[in-house]
Amino acid sequence: MLRLGTRTSLLARTQSTLVAGLVEKALGEPCELVPIRTDGDDPALRLDAPSRPGIFVATLREALLAGSVDLVVHSFKDLPSAPVPGLVVAAVPERGDPADVLVATGDATLAQLPPRARVGTSSPRRAAALLRARPDLRVEPVRGNIDTRLGLVSSGTLDAIVLAKAGLDRIGRAVPQAALLDPTVMLPAPAQGALAVECRLDDPLAALLATLDHSPSRCVVTAERAVLQGVEAACTTAVGAHAQYAAGILELRADLSGHRGVAYVQRYAALALPDSGDLAAAHQLGLDVAAALLDGAGR
Repeated sequence: MLRLGTRTSLLARTQSTLVAGLVEKALGEPCELVPIRTDGDDPALRLDAPSRPGIFVATLREALLAGSVDLVVHSFKDLPSAPVPGLVVAAVPERGDPADVLVATGDATLAQLPPRARVGTSSPRRAAALLRARPDLRVEPVRGNIDTRLGLVSSGTLDAIVLAKAGLDRIGRAVPQAALLDPTVMLPAPAQGALAVECRLDDPLAALLATLDHSPSRCVVTAERAVLQGVEAACTTAVGAHAQYAAGILELRADLSGHRGVAYVQRYAALALPDSGDLAAAHQLGLDVAAALLDGAGR
């Protein structure tokens, strides 16, 4: 029985159960979910000023390194860009929808929100995009699991909140088509919608878990996360990135707000990439786009 470390929220347990099913089907090894509470589960801690990098994943990684669990599942967007010695992301299963969604009273769109509407998000990236589109909005920090945040809208505490569509999809919450925020309005977080299956680097399990890897998904998140590395992003940096891979072409669009002298800049690049497994090329594309973003500070 493999021990799979998981946070205790409904979304985290749902994602871990999904991966546990993939592991059992591919490897014939059942997984026992081991609940682990992280710093990110403490509602008293502000997400815009975390106590340490990777507030949602650090405790999981510590348990993995200590041998308390055999593998962990992360929302890939929560992982800091710097790798942890001794650990490896052994698999990236097929990615979910990377889009952000606006959940608003009366299913209002962003344009339909009333003047000075209160919109909840603790993401600097989402806040920056919202205020670019609607400078009149009042953006307020929010904490809690998905249902807690949805309750802030249904109770009238807030007029709207922004969430990741993949998370809503995974826990079975319906998302109206009108709620989707177009990437021209809000680029998703790097690796949003993707899961990262992590284990110890020296564990033979790593090679077995690699069979769960979805090559196109690994390719696009590699490019997106290289943007984080290239701009030297902290967990509070407002950076968005969205890559797509089809017909041998890897496309990447990224933006940056209020970081290292950049007020706001967006850049796009594309690369002919016959093999989605060429992760070195995908990574370099991300670094090139990051350099173009920083170059935009002087323009």
